[in-house]
Amino acid sequence: MGKKILGVIATLLLVSAARAQDISAPRVLMHRSELPRGFAPAREITPTLTVPAETEDDVDLLSGIHTRIASVDDPIIARVVQPVLVNGQVALPSGTLLDGRITAVRSARRLHRPGELAFRFEQITLPDGESEPVTAVLAGLDNFAPPNTRVDAEGHLRGTRAFSWKGLAGGFGAWSAFAGVKYAVASTAALSSFLPATGAGVLGFELLWPRGNDVHVPPQTRCRIRLSYPVTVRVPW
Repeated sequence: MGKKILGVIATLLLVSAARAQDISAPRVLMHRSELPRGFAPAREITPTLTVPAETEDDVDLLSGIHTRIASVDDPIIARVVQPVLVNGQVALPSGTLLDGRITAVRSARRLHRPGELAFRFEQITLPDGESEPVTAVLAGLDNFAPPNTRVDAEGHLRGTRAFSWKGLAGGFGAWSAFAGVKYAVASTAALSSFLPATGAGVLGFELLWPRGNDVHVPPQTRCRIRLSYPVTVRVPW
């Protein structure tokens, strides 16, 4: 009797399981074009990292720049040297490229006024080809950068004023020689000294009021850049 009861119970359980399988919702297959916009299967979602604003990193400037030949909107390229880490993960690997353009340029002028040049980076390209918009400016140059070029607080490159006491003394001496010509020309015998004195005056002008130094940064110069805004990148590695 007990065996019959157990058999009936087992039969009922098997029938219930079979009916549950029959009434389960059928699997619906959809074409990729019919999926909602922005939908991606879980296996296709790539993690992202956000590099915060004010992050700094070393780059090699691949484009040489000079205030006498550069123009506004000229392209400029740099390459990341040290990887940028976020929470211990690599966000910007070594070799990441930064593309930008020159935004301001002014050649050196008289009265010791130095040249000035500014640029900013507007796009990064990761080694896998992924590109993202970015805003980054110059933060500094390394110790091997040209000695007559410095970076101000706004990230602009400026030449030095090209001032020296030796040049100033020489300029005053030459200018004094030129000033004496107005007395020499009073006699025809001293007319022959006019041209040498004029040359001395021109030399004095060059020494007293020379041009400032132009900005010249050769290719492969190591510099430091700073992000102005955060940038989010996908990290498939």
